[in-house]
Amino acid sequence: MPHIPLWQFPLRALVLYLMVMVALRIMGKREIGQLSVFDLVVSIMIAELSTLPMEDRRVPIWEAAISIGSLVFFQLAVAFLQMKSHRFRHWIEGEPSVLIAHGRICDREMRRIRYTVHDLLTQLREQGYADVADVEFAILETSGQLSVVPKPEARPLTPRDLGIPAEESGPAVTVVVDGKPVQSALDRLGRDEAWLREQLRHRGYALERVFYARVNGRGEWWIDEKDESAPSDGEGKVADQGGEPGSHPGNALDGAGREDAQGAEKREVEEQAAHDGEQQR
Repeated sequence: MPHIPLWQFPLRALVLYLMVMVALRIMGKREIGQLSVFDLVVSIMIAELSTLPMEDRRVPIWEAAISIGSLVFFQLAVAFLQMKSHRFRHWIEGEPSVLIAHGRICDREMRRIRYTVHDLLTQLREQGYADVADVEFAILETSGQLSVVPKPEARPLTPRDLGIPAEESGPAVTVVVDGKPVQSALDRLGRDEAWLREQLRHRGYALERVFYARVNGRGEWWIDEKDESAPSDGEGKVADQGGEPGSHPGNALDGAGREDAQGAEKREVEEQAAHDGEQQR
């Protein structure tokens, strides 16, 4: 079997790389852990088809392009049918399996899908639950990921549990990355680079010295300075909307030391007051 010349190999690799990237882009945004069986099969077949023109120059690139395009079309058609028909979606992807229901392990269902207790405990730990007794429901999704619903007493407290009204903050927007403004974020905020520089200057920073900065829906800023621009003592600043220094690892340690000193001073005053009271009695 003849091999392709060296000068053709990078050219073919580049063309096939662009074809695969476009195909995966058209197929949609899914992480590897969220791929269904059909999506995984299509991805493997696309990877296999893309290698054929590189291994044998007798295989034209356009043949691989037609094959890859056909697979993408089939995948889009299947995705459309899945949205229209629950029965078809069930046939392609299956249904989630309930492994823990009302705090009890469903061992019969685990045997049916060949899922071991070790697998269950491993995925529970990955979700942050070290004790199976804290789990009310555990559902194995069709993607293989485990969804966990904890028991009421094991759930973290929320402002609603405490009767505290919570404010909507909205998503945080990244405005600076590696000393450069993120123009798309500024456009969403209806601001420009001059406004960004003024906000940073008001908080004691220059744009070129900022490694990362974000602002949330409440107008609070979080700013991280570049390492070569940070003070020599290792302390930095994180500024909020008012421009006051916020929490930073160095400042937090200093604050803890001040609290310990204040506590010791308070205990000393209390002991002195108790001693004076005993003398008066």
